[in-house]
Amino acid sequence: MINNHMLRIGALFLLTVLSYGFYNAYLPITDPVESNYVLSAITMLKHNSWISPMIYDQVWYDKPPLTYWALMISYKLFGISDFTSRIPNTLVAGASVALMYHIAYRMSKSTFAGVLCAILLMSTLQFWYISHAVITDGFLFFFTLAIFGYSYLAFTNKDKSAIIKAYIAAALAVITKGPVGILLPGLILIIYVSARYIVHKKDKNYKLSNDVKLLFNPLGLLVFIGIASPWYIAMYSIHGDQFISGFLGLHNVDRALVSEHPKFNVWYYYLLIVPLSLLPWTPVILYQLKNINGKDDFDLFGTIWFIIIVLFYSLVATKYITYTLPAIIPCILWAAIKISELLTDKETGEFTTSLKRFNYWVTLPLGIYYIIFTFATAFDKTLNSIPLIVGSFIIVCTVLIGRQYITSSFRLAIYAVVPLLTLYSAITITVPPVLFNQSGLQFKTFIEDTSKPIYVYGTYYTSIVYYMDTTPTQIFVDTTDDPRWTAGKALMPTITKDTFLQQRNEHHGSYVIVPQKYDKEFTDSFPYPKAKLVNKTKIASIYKLQ
Repeated sequence: MINNHMLRIGALFLLTVLSYGFYNAYLPITDPVESNYVLSAITMLKHNSWISPMIYDQVWYDKPPLTYWALMISYKLFGISDFTSRIPNTLVAGASVALMYHIAYRMSKSTFAGVLCAILLMSTLQFWYISHAVITDGFLFFFTLAIFGYSYLAFTNKDKSAIIKAYIAAALAVITKGPVGILLPGLILIIYVSARYIVHKKDKNYKLSNDVKLLFNPLGLLVFIGIASPWYIAMYSIHGDQFISGFLGLHNVDRALVSEHPKFNVWYYYLLIVPLSLLPWTPVILYQLKNINGKDDFDLFGTIWFIIIVLFYSLVATKYITYTLPAIIPCILWAAIKISELLTDKETGEFTTSLKRFNYWVTLPLGIYYIIFTFATAFDKTLNSIPLIVGSFIIVCTVLIGRQYITSSFRLAIYAVVPLLTLYSAITITVPPVLFNQSGLQFKTFIEDTSKPIYVYGTYYTSIVYYMDTTPTQIFVDTTDDPRWTAGKALMPTITKDTFLQQRNEHHGSYVIVPQKYDKEFTDSFPYPKAKLVNKTKIASIYKLQ
């Protein structure tokens, strides 16, 4: 018979999948990241290549294959579409929310704490964003959450089976993102074991050797190698040194040492990103930080986890907003601890209907968060503000009615979930125009004859290949980026600007898509009537060469 714990896991998974999957069919595939994953999976299916990642009919070494495999299976089962492209990340988001409940419940033995952590994770801005995107980070977060939870349980409960589960999760992280899937958690755990020794060395029941044996559990190491190594061995046997230099060299070591996007390589990058990523729970998390006790095992582990992840990626030259997502894991748990405290009577320790402090630290920031989204739609005429206005009405009604009847943690959950689901459902309906402006789909209407050559001046929109079933050629112009990224990542058909201009008489009838920043440069080279403006979108102009 299924117990209540499993029912809650299933219910949270289903709730997340349904709410996150809502409106996914209307979210276009965007450039430059989502389109690369989608096109890679389609190309791999075309070539029946389940080992070697491919794009533009060539092998490329950007990422390990797990995310591609998930997309390929989705396409095999349900066909290729925007909706099916987002199925894998929607499912793994549901799994992450359910796992967060399970981990928090195992740590605290409290159903309320487990459900609260799940709700907080599901409603955190960065998790919501990444779980709607076709990228690797959703899968990496799920496996990293398992590493965090099971390794902590292993040390606190001396549980060998838990550390083996952590090693399994690390192996899957390695075939999702690469060596960082084991190196970063491994570094954190080594530092944690060292810190535990400093804190507990005077405790007669504590032995450093027990922690070391647990961390380097032989069965865990063997399981890790058994799961993680086959793909790497297969790739090296097929591609040899090209795999080493392309995957381990360019896309791992070089990415860490040489910035792929130099303008973002500033020391304070993640100091800005992390507080924003934790919205709307940033205030309550900051409020809880003053209560962190360095001698408490969880606070010690969580602090080391957060600091090492943020510090590591701050030192890495290439920076993306998604990299520090795993750092939010202890923050979610700290937020749950503080919210539980705000809802508990200090004298009796029982749940209280007095919500003054809760309103101040939770309800008010959430309200401000919603108002920001609502007013943001007023500054862009392409955005539809009606869903957010209707959502505001639903939320106000829920809050006013809920305040009168909150007498239990279950009703509080309803009080919290309804506004949060309303908020993110409204945002999901609102964002398609934003995504449309980042997608090659916007050019489809204006290019009448896809049999004619299509060029993209100075950049590339991979989603054109996905939406139009034709492969444009990139006109390469001077760039300030390091040339190794051009050589290692530009696998699409490419022509230099000089060669294109020299062959200008051979391009009659061709379409050229020109981003706004290159528009003047292009029109100076191809003045009217040599280049007839077909249409202008928010990000680029479409020309037809005469």
